[in-house]
Amino acid sequence: MKAVRVVRHGEPSAAIEVRDDVEPPEPAPGQVRVAVAAASLNFGDIARCRGGVAAVMAQPPFTLGMDVAGVVDATGTGAEEWRGRRVVGITPQSLGGLAEHSLAGSLFDAPPELDDAEAAAFTLPFHVGYLALHERAALQAGETVVVRGGASAVGTAAIQLAVAAGARVLAIAGGPDKARLCRDLGAEVAIDHTSEDVFDAVMDATGDRGAEVIFDPIGGEQTETMWTCGALGGRYLAVGFNDDPESGLTGRPLRKLSMANLSVLGVLLAYLDVPRDFRRFGINPFSPETGRRVHAALLELVAAGSIRPVIGRRIGLDDVAAALEDHAARRTTGRTVVQVTA
Repeated sequence: MKAVRVVRHGEPSAAIEVRDDVEPPEPAPGQVRVAVAAASLNFGDIARCRGGVAAVMAQPPFTLGMDVAGVVDATGTGAEEWRGRRVVGITPQSLGGLAEHSLAGSLFDAPPELDDAEAAAFTLPFHVGYLALHERAALQAGETVVVRGGASAVGTAAIQLAVAAGARVLAIAGGPDKARLCRDLGAEVAIDHTSEDVFDAVMDATGDRGAEVIFDPIGGEQTETMWTCGALGGRYLAVGFNDDPESGLTGRPLRKLSMANLSVLGVLLAYLDVPRDFRRFGINPFSPETGRRVHAALLELVAAGSIRPVIGRRIGLDDVAAALEDHAARRTTGRTVVQVTA
C-alpha cells in the first residue's frame, strides 16, 4: 500500500518519503482496520519527523498520521460489529494514519453530515476541545474564554464549542486574516498578537477582570503571559503545547501561579483503560465510555449546525512534507486534510 513514511529524523522535507511498498497492517483482537479516505495533519507530526519531544515518539522507519476517516474493511476478533461502517478514528500510538489502510484505536461513527475530508478534520480538534472546556474546565454560559491559537484546527473548534455553550470568546491569532476567521466563527473579540498587547487587550475586553477560562494549545514562552490574563480563581487549560519545543517539559514557575490564584488543568485526548504501570509513568486518561459520551454530544452539535471543522487545505499524500513545513512556519489556518483516496 501507499504510505507517508519517516525514513530518517529531520525537517519534514528531508525526513519524509511516500512509499508504495508498505505492507497493510493486520488488526489484532479488538482492533479494526480502516480503508482510509482522508486523514489530517497534526503539529505532533512535525516533532515526530524531527525526533524531538512529542506525546508519542518512534524510530524510523514509521508511518505518520494520527486521525483518519474511512470505512472499516477488516476486524480482529471481537470487533466484527464495525465491519463496513463509515468511521472516524485515532490511530494506535498516534501513528499509521497517512496510508491507504490504517489501524484505529479509539473509534466512532463518522458524522453523517460531514464528507470524508470534514470527518477526518473533526475528531481530534473537537474531542480535545470538548474535553478541555466541558470535562476539565466545566465551562458555564456567560463565562469568558480566551482561546489562544484561535485560527488553528484546535482553536477554531474551541471557539465554536465555547460559543455553542453560551460563553463569550476572546480569540488570539497571528495577523488580520486569522483574526477575521476567529470573528467569523463567533469570537466577540479577536486579538492580533502580532500588533496588539495580549494582556492589555484581554484586560480592556473584560474591564480588568480577566477571563474565567484560558484555552492554550501552544505553550512556550508566552505561557506566563497567558496566566496573567486569568480572572481570580480562573482555569488555565494546558492543551498539548504544540509550539513548545520542549512540549512544556521544562516546567514553569509555580510561584507565578500562586500569585495569580489560577488553577491549571491538564488535558489529554485519550480514551483508554490503562494498567498501573502506565499510571506510574504519569498517564491517566479518560475512559472509553467518556469518549462515547463526548462523541454523542458532538454529533448532536454537528446535526444542529452549531459546529463544523475548518479546513484550510485539502492535499494529497505527495504534498504532506511541504504542508508540514508550512505548519511549522505558521502559514496555515484550520485543518490540513490529506485526501488519501479519490
